[in-house]
Amino acid sequence: MDFASTDEPIGLATVAASVCLAVVVVYTDIRWGKIFNVVTVPFAVIGLVLNSVADGVEGALLSLGGIAAGFALWFLSGLFGRVIGGGDIKLLMAFGALMGPVFMLWTFLLGAIIGGVIAVGIALRRGLLQQAFRHVVGALYMRARMATPMEIPSDSDAVTMPYAVALCSGALITIGAWLWG
Repeated sequence: MDFASTDEPIGLATVAASVCLAVVVVYTDIRWGKIFNVVTVPFAVIGLVLNSVADGVEGALLSLGGIAAGFALWFLSGLFGRVIGGGDIKLLMAFGALMGPVFMLWTFLLGAIIGGVIAVGIALRRGLLQQAFRHVVGALYMRARMATPMEIPSDSDAVTMPYAVALCSGALITIGAWLWG
């Protein structure tokens, strides 16, 4: 993986910053249901600065590649309707700026799997799994067959979950796999 080496102080700093970002964002998403720009933007800047200091232009390109990969996810999400929130995308962009695009993509992949497991667990506990399944199948059909956007109304009575928990779990698993794998 193309992460900074933990043998170097800056590599340890980017890992520490990523862990701090995860802790703060999980707290804000659980507490207020939001991932604030005032949290994600400074961490993205820190990642860009640390990687640029460590590896010059190559480090800056690593950070910018991580941000670009997050932007690409935002664009792809827009093609299917609002599948992932803007705060979640900015969180992924901050992780990308700190640790690079490969890290960000692994974080997204693992976060999506963890988020799916959490969502199924919530749906089972609340007896909503069958209703949710019908809604998703219908939305996918309308998107594929009729080119209708998959909009998830934000003012609905639907059960929500702080998705930062899943994404940050994915980030911490990726860090652990990288450090000890």
